[in-house]
Amino acid sequence: MSVGIIIASHGDFALGVKQTSDMIFGEKEKVEVCILKPEDSLELFREKLDKVLTKFDSDDELLCLVDLWGGTPFNQLNQLKEEETRPIEIVSGLNIPMILRAYSDRFNPNETAASIAKSIMIEGSNGIKTSASNNEELVHKQSNPMDLPISESKMINLGIRHVRLDERLIHGQVATLWLGSLGATRVMIVDDEVVNDPIAKASLKAAVPGGIKLSILKTETAARRIKEDAYHGQKVMLIVKNIKTIFRLIELGVPINKFNLGNSSPKEGTKQVTKSVFLSEEDVHKILELEKDGVVVTAQMVPMEEEKSFSQFYGK
Repeated sequence: MSVGIIIASHGDFALGVKQTSDMIFGEKEKVEVCILKPEDSLELFREKLDKVLTKFDSDDELLCLVDLWGGTPFNQLNQLKEEETRPIEIVSGLNIPMILRAYSDRFNPNETAASIAKSIMIEGSNGIKTSASNNEELVHKQSNPMDLPISESKMINLGIRHVRLDERLIHGQVATLWLGSLGATRVMIVDDEVVNDPIAKASLKAAVPGGIKLSILKTETAARRIKEDAYHGQKVMLIVKNIKTIFRLIELGVPINKFNLGNSSPKEGTKQVTKSVFLSEEDVHKILELEKDGVVVTAQMVPMEEEKSFSQFYGK
């Protein structure tokens, strides 16, 4: 038994970290990289992760280093942690001092994935330094440059601040950008399958930033609770995996007068309508109908992108 290392990130960051660490410390065995590309679906990334797992022995403990807590690489590894019986530890905030310490700790046969995880958290933090004068007061502010004007509406009065199509649900863009820009106090996941998936639910609970509540509801239940005014005074970000869930909520009487197209990967029978969103002809037709009825449909991956209505960019 030994401790294997998986380095995972959005884009090629993980690969660069491994290459830099190998240059400094030398190439090491049982260190694998798993990268999430912009065009990757959750299923494709999980296939990559499963392929990486075949590189380790079945009794190896796994230390997983990820770039961002709550991002897709973290979420998928956290699901793996729920599924596997072997010890698996996940540490976010990936940097070079962290992985160099992990390489060093593995020389001690008595070290476990858990003990290494604790030591590299300290090393990773200590590795962050500044050339600014020690006499200067360093003020850390949680900036919020993406304050977006929110129009008064019945939806807002019921506590729903933002409705988003995003098949990855809670991941990096949501956890670090959207929730902060909205000042969200609750994330509501509406999906009839996720609500019955204990592994997915455990992963989502781990991905929600501290201080923010989480609800995972069936479509019918969500519609009833929203209309009962159960979230009055809150700031809820409502997220669905399937565009048809939004359509169904509207049919059930939820006053959704605005929603955002975030992420929806290509599937059979769909076509690309934005860089990150693929929809069927039926779905596109429904959106255009909703726009005629006064519903605002936008496409933004992140809050700082320009907000455009669906009919402004569709087909252009």
